[in-house]
Amino acid sequence: MNKMDFQDKNVVYVGGFGGIGFATCKLLVKKNVANLTILDVKENAAFLKELTALNPRTKVLFMQLDLCNKEQIEKVVKDVIEKMKYVDVLVNGSGMINDKKPEMTMGVNLLGLIHTTMNMIPYMDMANGGRGGMIVNIASVLGLEPGPMLAIYTASKHGVMGFSRSISDEHYFKRTGIAIMTICPGITVTGLWDTFHGNDTFSYSKKLTDEFSSAKNQNAEECAVNFMKAMETKKNGSIWILDLGKLEEVKPHKYWGLQF
Repeated sequence: MNKMDFQDKNVVYVGGFGGIGFATCKLLVKKNVANLTILDVKENAAFLKELTALNPRTKVLFMQLDLCNKEQIEKVVKDVIEKMKYVDVLVNGSGMINDKKPEMTMGVNLLGLIHTTMNMIPYMDMANGGRGGMIVNIASVLGLEPGPMLAIYTASKHGVMGFSRSISDEHYFKRTGIAIMTICPGITVTGLWDTFHGNDTFSYSKKLTDEFSSAKNQNAEECAVNFMKAMETKKNGSIWILDLGKLEEVKPHKYWGLQF
């Protein structure tokens, strides 16, 4: 397996101003990527300045993106291609926690991710003249296990897992040359950390939410280091748990298959 070399690559990071996103973007610019385009709901000028200062060789751009707006996603993806010509790596890293708003939670965590992926694939597809590359979808350990305190958030992340595993099928990979990877962070102290309480599934979920938020955790920088290690494998169909500063590949159990 060839290790992913990020030097001179064009990277698009959706949600690059989030906790894990910004920590990972800092590592990406240190890897000498040619272009890093951050798509997020609003600009963070201080973060952009810091990324540019880390490595002036990397051109860092920002484009505003509302993941609940399908038409805007289509337009922004076209704008990205117009500026960058090619995309080698797309990271879908935006997320929100609010079980009181199921439509928005699904819109950001799942449907937005699906739309960015489906709009970007034709441009990356080697059969269409693209360069192949890699699409990395950030799910969660709650995409692998039940999350009773955040049932709707958990459902969105299970959706990310099912979508990612499905489009990583070898039939697609042989055509497109696009490796699909799924990242499952454990409990990570970021801006989302502060949104657990009050946005859980039921008013009586508090006991479960308290247990969840008092469990061992990691910081965004620890998570980002292992995120880079996972991405460097460029292993199509791979699923990675990034938890408590450790990296572990997941091997899903197959319960069912076609019978002929």
